[in-house]
Amino acid sequence: MSAVRQTQGAAFRQAQDKEVRVDSFRQAQDEAFRQTQGGSAAESLAVSEAEATSADTREALEARVLERIDPEAIAQLASDLIRAESENPGGTEEATAQRLGVSFRVMGAQVDVDYVEPGRPNLVVRMGPNNGEGGILFLGHSDVVPAGEGWSGDPFIPRREGDDIIGRGATDMKGGIASVVAAMHAVNAEAPEIPMTFVCTVDEEVDARGARHYIQTVSPANYAGCVVAEPTSLVTITAARGATNLRVDIEGASAHAGKPEEGASAIYAAADVIALIEADHKAIHDTAHPVLGSGDWNVGMIEGGHGTSIVPDRCTLSIDRRTLPDEHPEAILEQLLDAARTRTAEKDRPGADRIHFTGEVEMTMPGFLTDPESDFVCCVRDAVREVGGNGDAGVWSAACEGGFMAQHHKTPTIVLGPGDITGQAHQPDERVSVTELHTAARAFALIALRIGAVAGGPTQG
Repeated sequence: MSAVRQTQGAAFRQAQDKEVRVDSFRQAQDEAFRQTQGGSAAESLAVSEAEATSADTREALEARVLERIDPEAIAQLASDLIRAESENPGGTEEATAQRLGVSFRVMGAQVDVDYVEPGRPNLVVRMGPNNGEGGILFLGHSDVVPAGEGWSGDPFIPRREGDDIIGRGATDMKGGIASVVAAMHAVNAEAPEIPMTFVCTVDEEVDARGARHYIQTVSPANYAGCVVAEPTSLVTITAARGATNLRVDIEGASAHAGKPEEGASAIYAAADVIALIEADHKAIHDTAHPVLGSGDWNVGMIEGGHGTSIVPDRCTLSIDRRTLPDEHPEAILEQLLDAARTRTAEKDRPGADRIHFTGEVEMTMPGFLTDPESDFVCCVRDAVREVGGNGDAGVWSAACEGGFMAQHHKTPTIVLGPGDITGQAHQPDERVSVTELHTAARAFALIALRIGAVAGGPTQG
């Protein structure tokens, strides 16, 4: 199943409704811009003549911001971030966070470093007034998957091949982060009254420790919307399923393989669990969500036994379960364990009464569902179109940390970023085009400007 399922605009909204929403949104932008230039209504009248002769219109401001975004500067930062190795598991994200911190401090941003574990810092960057509240929230992660084999060069020495940057994390997601940095720098340089926030977490690729730490330690705030800069080929993703990692531990009893009836095979019992998972995988596909589709099961790892001549007294299953908005991981696990106990008890198998099942929810990453007809989504798609993208929308079969932000801050959330998640992410010779990084940065800048203006940046008295 494709990680990005393209959808036609007509599937979500009528063209006439879109035009009304976009016109209304742009009127709100214009009004917010006039207020930021003149303060109160009376002050706006007092300076109306100056405004009429000023080139400082919303369109002119946007043009100046976009002019500041340099594709080669983005490429250089993306390359620097690739060099800052942050494999997970196997390394830490500290070097990447330090490089990002330098970039933002040069801009005068407020940079908060919060260590989740030694060598593994979250970054929270705030620009503009009100600690960034009221404007856009950008989200990224600093870790990358292990490089693995099959590369044509060193995966952490970035290189250019035509328009492409090659290196681990180029697509997922150091290229997207570089685009966010460039956009925020350009917006803040021309419109410091626009509030913006960037959160960069650790451990997204494994257990989401960074995101879980963030929601436990940072108070909910008011944001106009969240953009997760993961690779979507610049398709606006308005919904994603959740992801849960489950572990099932099975305890049996050892015996000599010459007399297996004297033991209780944990691996045979594990086979019962796998059969249940396979059956449920088929069953849940019959009750698909109208937007997100169905949930999914995958048994990713099996570990058990001590040797071929010993009845295995233990076995562990590591399981991935993709979830829908109304599903609860703890309940899913308990239902699986209860079904496994019943199935094993019904088996005419030696030692069935000595089999014990336990389990744990090791990680939960919530999904999200944003109204595809909302003003926020219209703004995002318009921005992408205006900088040369298609402005398509879709839903994801992948998971990301956007659901944490959607729940914690109660804010509309989308995923939008440069790079191909299925064709490039997590693969040898991972790459992303500089042109797409530049397009993404330009789109991010327009989104930040327009969302920040409508949210009501502070007036200038």
